[in-house]
Amino acid sequence: MPVISPEDEKVIAELTEQTAFSADEIRNMQDNFKKLAAARKDDGLIDREEFKDMLSSQGSSTFVDGLFRMFDADNDGFVDFKEFVISLSIYQNKNRHINEEAKLKLLFKIYDVDQDGEISREDLFQVLKSCLESNYLTLDDSHIGALVDATLKKHNLSAKGGIDFQEYTKAFSHRAAICL
Repeated sequence: MPVISPEDEKVIAELTEQTAFSADEIRNMQDNFKKLAAARKDDGLIDREEFKDMLSSQGSSTFVDGLFRMFDADNDGFVDFKEFVISLSIYQNKNRHINEEAKLKLLFKIYDVDQDGEISREDLFQVLKSCLESNYLTLDDSHIGALVDATLKKHNLSAKGGIDFQEYTKAFSHRAAICL
């Protein structure tokens, strides 16, 4: 087992307090994180390309880019170990200190492809198509469009015709779902 520095132990203790992960689970995550962060450049951070490699994504990267935006909490273009564990804890419902609205904001980032504050038809189309492709599934664009239109029909759309954060929160706060 690798030697863990006192600084790493402090981080592990903080993350154990903030999440429902055990110290052993966090140590294992740290070992894996270090390997992932060294895949292209050994800098202790996961960049967008290492993140894509980690997910072994197929096809368009729109969905993976959305996940990366969620994990990159400080928007610096990299995921550090704390961001990694905190995002996993949120994604897996194992964060002890995040409120529902903050969780929904993070999940909203996945779908707001152009980051304009709402999920447009094009945003939803791109994410759905990318999500299907990353799982080695394909649907004709017309079928994806029909799914997107049916989804949008279920919601009160903004003046621009998309789902804003307020509508997203209203629709999903009872389950903090990742999917629309």
